[in-house]
Amino acid sequence: MKVHLTTLGCPKNQVDSELMLGMLTAAGFPLVDRPEDAECLIVNTCAFIDRAREESVQTILELAQLKERGRCRSLIVTGCLTQRYGNEVMKEMPEVDAILGTSGLERIVDLVGQAANRLDWATSAPPGYLYDAATPRLMSARVPYAYVKIAEGCDMGCTFCAIPQFRGRHRSRPLRDIVAEVEGLAGRGIQEAILVSQDTLAYGRDLPGNGDIGDLLLALGDTRMPWIRPMYLHPAHVSDRLLAKWRRARIVPYLDLPVQHGDDGILKSMRRAVTARRMKDVVAAFRDAVPGLTVRTTVLVGFPGETEAALQNLLEFIEDVAFDRLGVFTYSPEEGTPSPDFSDPVPAEVAAERAGIVQEAQDRIGWERARALLDTVQEVLVDGPSADPAFEWEGRTAGQAPEIDGLVYLRGRFEPGRFARVRIVEVEGYELIGERA
Repeated sequence: MKVHLTTLGCPKNQVDSELMLGMLTAAGFPLVDRPEDAECLIVNTCAFIDRAREESVQTILELAQLKERGRCRSLIVTGCLTQRYGNEVMKEMPEVDAILGTSGLERIVDLVGQAANRLDWATSAPPGYLYDAATPRLMSARVPYAYVKIAEGCDMGCTFCAIPQFRGRHRSRPLRDIVAEVEGLAGRGIQEAILVSQDTLAYGRDLPGNGDIGDLLLALGDTRMPWIRPMYLHPAHVSDRLLAKWRRARIVPYLDLPVQHGDDGILKSMRRAVTARRMKDVVAAFRDAVPGLTVRTTVLVGFPGETEAALQNLLEFIEDVAFDRLGVFTYSPEEGTPSPDFSDPVPAEVAAERAGIVQEAQDRIGWERARALLDTVQEVLVDGPSADPAFEWEGRTAGQAPEIDGLVYLRGRFEPGRFARVRIVEVEGYELIGERA
């Protein structure tokens, strides 16, 4: 039974896909690169917002056509869409032969093995699965970095977010197990471990005596992994104790701090448990603790009750903090969350206009900060061949996370998967052009 897996959504989904591929490989199922060559197709879906759900459904329907005109005999759908809407998927999409939620990845081998028969099975059980360092994992992408999930689920209860409904309560992996995984990845030649979860700074709080995220970062500093990059850091969890450990930790000078907004009224309505003033202080404290820090954030515009005054507060907040990078999203009402019932909804076209205003303000700030890198020498991790035909190679500085922060396009001879000292010779927006120093 030849298998092809399509991954949609975030890096956490990518980890799940790599684990499923590892289990299937260990069970003897051959993997193929093209869906047209597969007898069994798997789609690992996302259901975070409307656009993600639409992409998931469209991908399922497109791949289902291969059952009619290709060699495909079975279509399995996994991930957040099926964890959240499993019964609906099986009822309304007869093309799907089996589904698997986020709470039972280990069942993928059984499902592929039974792929000749339609399985009307869906899990509605609370998510509980956590992989460990011994779980087989196949990383098919030829890149020198890997995502490491240190926890699952979230307890914060933001009023716009449905993640706890299908990812469950926060559950941390044991510290020693994460250290073992990162050490193992380093032994396989991986140069950068990117730590991800729904609420990374909450790591360890649910495990008595396990230590917090600061203890984990300090422990990871003893591994052979050159770059360690924690992502998705909720600003409400930052403390002086954490900052003291952060100063000592061997991690890249990079801070991914999703603020979501800069107006206190909106932050309270979102249930973010933090104020704009506090977030400014947090960023300032991190910049003081980590020389040369790059700061990235995300904001959400168009939330119910967002007035023009609230938007102006957000713009002033962005101006005051001067983020290096910022992603802006428009609000999407999510079923089962409190926010769709809030008063004063913002029309979609107004939200889209506001997103453009915020992004334009950030681009001016971000490009100015990027231009400060001109003629500096940076350590660059060479990811591999460039997608831009004008350059042979591309890589990233420590201030550029994969897939979201731009690239360094490289002129000259470089070795993929290795570090190089690079002089930045041109800056084009968020993209950099470098030559060997």
